[in-house]
Amino acid sequence: MERIVIEVNDRLAKAWRNAPEEKKKAISNSVNISLAKAFQNSDNESYLHFLNELRQEMTAKGLTEEELNDILNEE
Repeated sequence: MERIVIEVNDRLAKAWRNAPEEKKKAISNSVNISLAKAFQNSDNESYLHFLNELRQEMTAKGLTEEELNDILNEE
């Protein structure tokens, strides 16, 4: 996995620094999925391949199928 930097306001940065690791992992998983949805392209086959890889990675990190589906269905 690769690391990126996203700018947030001071309040969010402080909340992130003070959050427990479990909370950070859950937020990171959610952001990862949200970014994947935002950057989906018209190449359906490569996008589906990417989603399968993402699903495997999130499962390996402890995200259940139900949690993943809940995140994917959020608007």
